[in-house]
Order: sequence, then C-alpha cells, then structure tokens
Amino acid sequence: MGTASKLLFMVVSPRLAEWVEITTLRAQGHTVLTLGDSSIDWERVDLILSEHAHRMDEGLREYLPLAIKEGRRRKYGEGKGKKK
Repeated sequence: MGTASKLLFMVVSPRLAEWVEITTLRAQGHTVLTLGDSSIDWERVDLILSEHAHRMDEGLREYLPLAIKEGRRRKYGEGKGKKK
C-alpha cells in the first residue's frame, strides 16, 4: 500500500475510528483524529466523518434547513403524527 499524494486532515467519530477503511487511510499518510481529541486544529480539518454528518459549505448554504430537518428526523423519528 502506497502513500496518498493528496493528503487530508480528517476527524472521525469514535464508532468509525476503527473501521478497516479508516485504518487504511491512516496508513496512506492521511491525518485521522477522533472526535473528542483535544489536539484537533479545526482550521486544518478537510473532512468530518460520522454516522450522521451532513456536508455543508457556502455552496450548500441554502440546504441548511433541510440538513437540520433531516438531523431532527434521524434523532426523533418521522415527527408528524408520531407520539412517544
């Protein structure tokens, strides 16, 4: 396995940290830190990976309400008509 030519600085959730694919990325030279690591320099982060992460940048800004709606749906269920 070689070294990747375009290295990324990634932060992953603890559940993903031990995936074989994540281990492979580390072996290729990518910086992969786990959420909660106090040494994370958030200005350097290129990619955040977690089970419920949504991509958001200036070009997707108009979709922020949709991302929030989806986050609530995942956490609390479908919503309308559903009672706990």
